Amino acid sequence: MARYKEEKLPYAVQDRLMGMFCETLCKLKTKKAVQDFLKDLLNRQERAMLIRRLLIAEMLLDGYTYGEIINQLHCGTTTIARVERWLNFGRGGFKRAVTAKKK
Repeated sequence: MARYKEEKLPYAVQDRLMGMFCETLCKLKTKKAVQDFLKDLLNRQERAMLIRRLLIAEMLLDGYTYGEIINQLHCGTTTIARVERWLNFGRGGFKRAVTAKKK
């Protein structure tokens, strides 16, 4: 993903823009519409990174070890640790996403 300087946008503006982005996603009526939007918005590598993070979260919640995740997804321990930190100390978004995916 492209690098940017977070301090250039005040947190309140970032929060408002995130809200607008989320509203846009919610207004898309079908899985195909969301998929098309994300394919237009993100390049292949960015999509793969997001998908991989969701897979790591799912595997961690299913009890996989770091070694098993590395062997299956060919990712680094730093990425797994970051996702695990988000699972344990984040806002619960990963857990909700993985749980919703399994239903």
